[in-house]
Amino acid sequence: MSEDTMDKDFSGFMDEQGKMRRLIIVERELRYMKEVMSSLMDKQDRLITENTPLKLRVAKCEKVSAIDLELKEGIQEIKKQNDVKTTCQNYESSLKSLQAKVQDRFADRAEGGLRDNKLKEL
Repeated sequence: MSEDTMDKDFSGFMDEQGKMRRLIIVERELRYMKEVMSSLMDKQDRLITENTPLKLRVAKCEKVSAIDLELKEGIQEIKKQNDVKTTCQNYESSLKSLQAKVQDRFADRAEGGLRDNKLKEL
């Protein structure tokens, strides 16, 4: 065989060897990607498992928060009612005080009128 023929024969072998190397590299990358995917799936499962109790806790906190808001609104309403009641009591007290003053003045006038009448009679 001539040297050219041998080079051609070996060049085919070199091409095959290069293809095999690339195939091996691709297979390694695929295996690595499978491991990475498996690891990611395991991590996702673990996070989902950890997340479930947290979601329940959040739901419970939202319920408590809603109850808290209702209670705060109730307390505000009671405070308003107490303010109105206090104002009403203040008005009642002022009214009683004014009524007492009016009664005292009527009594004073009545006594003064009686004195005037007694003086006239005398």
